[in-house]
Amino acid sequence: MSCVKTLWQLLILTLLLVGLSACDIKDDLLPSDDDERGTVESGSIGNMPGQIAADFTLKNIFNNDFVLSDHLAGGSDPADVVVLYFTMWCPICTSHTDHIYTNIIPQFSSRGTVVYALIDYVSGSVSATYNIAQANGYLTPKFDILADVDQAIYNQFNGAMGITIVIDSDGTILMNEDFRSGETLVEILDQQLPL
Repeated sequence: MSCVKTLWQLLILTLLLVGLSACDIKDDLLPSDDDERGTVESGSIGNMPGQIAADFTLKNIFNNDFVLSDHLAGGSDPADVVVLYFTMWCPICTSHTDHIYTNIIPQFSSRGTVVYALIDYVSGSVSATYNIAQANGYLTPKFDILADVDQAIYNQFNGAMGITIVIDSDGTILMNEDFRSGETLVEILDQQLPL
């Protein structure tokens, strides 16, 4: 019996090694901070830093429209900066959201107007987004919580869990990357909202 178990373990190990040998895991084991995305034409419409964000409309948890252009220069409720955070309400997302709420929002609250929006791209309906936002304690005016029911905005920005988008008042994307520690977000907000 132990011989059969050992053979199975060797077979599994062999299959695992063969499978891994087909992968180039060097990049996964030795990641860099280099931005390897292609260059973009400044002012073009897209999802990359330097490009202009295409306008969009999403329902928030109170079933009101959130229109990006309303928060840009010339809009009905202009802001200096719009920060979008893609959440799927996992522990990592909620820890990032908590960090934004407790550290970043207070740091910039008197330095201009920033719209912070959480984009729920997994719940599938406005009511489900409301319920999970309530369960996580985010029924607060500090965040506009948006239901990306058909994942249109997720696709527009090439989103993923924890992706943070920063858009200036002219609609230019300043950041589209993983939240990580929030340092890049703070650097960009410092540049946009100087003391």
